[in-house]
Amino acid sequence: MQGAGNSVAAVSAFQESYSYYAVGERPTDNTGLGVITARGATLYAASGVTDFLDVIVNVPWISTGSDAGFWETQTGLQDVSAALRLRPLSLALGSQRLDVVVAGVYSTPMSDYVPDLPVTIGHQVTAVEGRVLLHYVTTSGWSFTGQGGYLGRGTVTVDRGFDVDAPDQVEFWTKAAWGDSDWYGDVWLQHVVPQSGTNIGPGVPFPSNAQGFTRIGATVVRHVFADWSVVAGLAGTLDARNVGYATRFNIGFVHRLPSWSGVQL
Repeated sequence: MQGAGNSVAAVSAFQESYSYYAVGERPTDNTGLGVITARGATLYAASGVTDFLDVIVNVPWISTGSDAGFWETQTGLQDVSAALRLRPLSLALGSQRLDVVVAGVYSTPMSDYVPDLPVTIGHQVTAVEGRVLLHYVTTSGWSFTGQGGYLGRGTVTVDRGFDVDAPDQVEFWTKAAWGDSDWYGDVWLQHVVPQSGTNIGPGVPFPSNAQGFTRIGATVVRHVFADWSVVAGLAGTLDARNVGYATRFNIGFVHRLPSWSGVQL
């Protein structure tokens, strides 16, 4: 939690690429696609309204293309996300602490990009997500986090002139981290399970695919000077269902903004 009146903003760039992908759960490749690469930048901001309530906004710009075939590169603003993060319970366990956090996220497309392509930048769908998170903090700088969430997604109008349902997803995520005033690092594991949907195939709209995966990653943050920090991350796909076996790199800058009074309760 940011704490009342505390705010941060971050700008980061990323690159994600793959040549193998899963049709259903079967790994395959396609010379007509070659290597698919997504690059982009995101703007993230979070502010503590109170000591137990944060407001978060995230805006991504993405460019996706293939080095084979005749697919045009897709570029544009993807989906804006706005979230409320609430800590209803914080328990002191001796010198340690256990926080219970819940969050709600709303996301919707920011541009009229094409969703029914293998090189699309998104699904052109409005979604609502709910999450529950447990965060255990020790006095030695270690912390452990586990969370689960449900993502409800709406319908998508594809270019073929009809609507399809984007399958809902359940997500589980766990993280182990250590940090002090100058350094922070974590390792994490993410598992996404689609609740319905189709498999990739001839004539099957991409937004209707049941997309699931297990990914592992790590993050390092270094405080460099004043209110600035540098963040870098790496992630890879362990298994997939109707998505690519992607490797992802990201780097960015985090700036702690001037404090405001917040809401004191």
